[in-house]
Amino acid sequence: MKMKYYPILILLVVLSGSCNNKNADATQAVLVSKPYKVSKVYYDYEKMSHRLEANENDNTIYVVNFWATWCVQCRKELPEMVKLDEKYKNNDKVKILFVNLDDADRQRFVNPFLRKYNVRGEVISLVDPDQEMWIDSIEKTWNGSLPGTLFFKGKYRKFYGYPLTYAELERNIEFMNNK
Repeated sequence: MKMKYYPILILLVVLSGSCNNKNADATQAVLVSKPYKVSKVYYDYEKMSHRLEANENDNTIYVVNFWATWCVQCRKELPEMVKLDEKYKNNDKVKILFVNLDDADRQRFVNPFLRKYNVRGEVISLVDPDQEMWIDSIEKTWNGSLPGTLFFKGKYRKFYGYPLTYAELERNIEFMNNK
């Protein structure tokens, strides 16, 4: 290559590098707007238990879905929960929380799982191994089977330890709305 082409080659390298950076920034902006990620990991149930309580005068309906990436029934129910979350995402009277129960050594699978199932809502992970203690705090009759869904509004609570259909989810919201 002749010396007279070096300045052009250097200019092309510099320009292509700056274009790549702009593309990287644009890609990053898209990822930030659609995070598909766990917002917080709790290693102790007591530290997250406040998320499962409402004061008596709170008229918000809370739907808390407990699931794990390895759970076949959770994977069947999750699209129904995502559809529900999409419907109520801008409604201040209905709040949906996804609670991942994968062990600490499986947390690396959670964010890719969220992307695969298009879970955009609020997701937290509970990695407290003392399940016998906190499962009873959520629902005395719950044996820990997944998925599990807790509905609550003020002092009213309803828990299901099996997968729910979209129609069942909506019926429970309507029931809580009338309380």
